[in-house]
Amino acid sequence: MTISNDGKKLLNDIFSASFKSPNGMDALRFRADNEQFISELDQLEHLGYIERKNDRYFIKPLALAQLAKDSPDVRSILHICSKVFTLLRGVYKDNPGQKITVSDISRNTNLPEDDVRAGLRIIIQTPILGSYINDFSRESAYVAPSESILKYKSFEDILQKIQEWAKRRDSQYRESKKLAHISPKYPGGQEISLSTSKTNWEAIENEYGVTKRSFGRKINFVSDSHKKEIIFRDVEHSFELAFSGFSKPAVILAGGVIEELLRLYLKHNNISAPSNSFDDYIKTCEQNGLLKSGVSRLSDSVRHFRNLVHLSAEKTKTYTISKSTAKGALSSIFTIVNDF
Repeated sequence: MTISNDGKKLLNDIFSASFKSPNGMDALRFRADNEQFISELDQLEHLGYIERKNDRYFIKPLALAQLAKDSPDVRSILHICSKVFTLLRGVYKDNPGQKITVSDISRNTNLPEDDVRAGLRIIIQTPILGSYINDFSRESAYVAPSESILKYKSFEDILQKIQEWAKRRDSQYRESKKLAHISPKYPGGQEISLSTSKTNWEAIENEYGVTKRSFGRKINFVSDSHKKEIIFRDVEHSFELAFSGFSKPAVILAGGVIEELLRLYLKHNNISAPSNSFDDYIKTCEQNGLLKSGVSRLSDSVRHFRNLVHLSAEKTKTYTISKSTAKGALSSIFTIVNDF
């Protein structure tokens, strides 16, 4: 993938403004100040160079890989990430599952704690951590590497893999745009896939740190193999739609997956909901202690996401489903499944 000079300048500006900042950069202000480059900013979001959360821009590891050659500051943060990665890999090999605090990382790498925090804000976007406290300013903040860290010998290996995934995702997107202008008559029941299942799940692992195998283990209560394959398929399709900018259908699919998983989870536990509704599935799970309260509220949030998909709800642009909302709905699947 090639980035224009304008694109590189935009990335550099975002990186400089958000460097070592836990709050990112004001996306609305930046877009207003760079109105002539709004389409370029949208493209950088789509390609995965930057992420927009709550109208704040955050730099992604993919962008650092592109900027490293020309930016000493980027090379500095990558050096920090490399040192932290090496320590975390050693921690996992010595004691799998062990948590390590920001202060301990600082002491063992001889890096200032602020530098460690800056590095961790990049590292948490890669698929090598099992758990962490997102607020690294807290004294008790920690990270715990996962087995996935053993797949990589260095942080540079991770960046190389991320670039490979990004190229595949861009290729898929371009292909889907071509196919969108074609309306062939497919035989009834035939499923058309824009990319292989393996490629999809590699991209999902990169974005969410979840493999198809680990996801399958979490939903082992789904005994019907055909039903399980449908769930895998809809997760993949929701991912493709969300990252291709088709936010509304992505949310519909994600909500449908969660609703069905909750229904099957209740059935597996021999518990009946008062009615076959998303609301009652959530309430019944919570009342029977099957989900943590925080995850129950997350399920409830997905229900509200789904309420937005009705045409009558889109009264103004305020109610239009955004790409970040679609990605959040997909993320909710993995968060909820982790509680089963």
